[in-house]
Amino acid sequence: MCGRFVEEEKHCDRPAALVLDGATRLKISKLLSLALRHDPSALGLRLDKEGWADLDAVLSGLEKAGLGIDAAVLKALVELDDKGRFELRDGKIRARYGHSIDVSISYPEDAAAAALYHGTSMDFLPAILREGVLPMRRRYVHLAVDVETACLNARRRPRPVVLAVDAECLRRRGYRIYAAPPRMAAMAMLAWPCWLWLCFSTSRGGLRGGSGEGCGERLPRLGLWGRRQAASGAGLLSLCGL
Repeated sequence: MCGRFVEEEKHCDRPAALVLDGATRLKISKLLSLALRHDPSALGLRLDKEGWADLDAVLSGLEKAGLGIDAAVLKALVELDDKGRFELRDGKIRARYGHSIDVSISYPEDAAAAALYHGTSMDFLPAILREGVLPMRRRYVHLAVDVETACLNARRRPRPVVLAVDAECLRRRGYRIYAAPPRMAAMAMLAWPCWLWLCFSTSRGGLRGGSGEGCGERLPRLGLWGRRQAASGAGLLSLCGL
């Protein structure tokens, strides 16, 4: 649709005017995440029990922080967020997931997903394989519904790694999985016996991965290949470019 905010330099065959540069967009996104997930005082906000904040109060807080934007730009930032972190409704805004503060967000249960993905660091793998993934200071463990979103999470860390999880295995063990749309799922904790796949980057930057169900099948455009993991019931050990 012509006339909307976009991330490309050209739109509808015409040059687009820069409204928000990448560095400022990142600062605003991080500050919104801090205020709406962990510390409302960072923007001088009051959240209701479901995590909603008044949109005008958020805009005022951003202005005071030297990051002033108007409501239309904030709406575009929310709509174009690569992980769907925020939502707008009736003049209010909230974080969809990732809270450490006490809010009550009702997520529908996800009974359909076959695989979910967790982006982390190789440095954390020993603890994860020993204990599973714990929510730590957050209310839930958050998993991506696709590899691409998990890779976005993993890239923020040194030695990025993506773990694929057998969702049916989790359900059989009594774990409930909740949908935190559009690209995330949430659960109380993540048990280690249900890992399916491991995808990680190589020091030489090559793209490597597994074929068949999981990473290799979901990302064929990466030209993935892989090898069988020895002495393990975890299926295929896949390597993919992050």
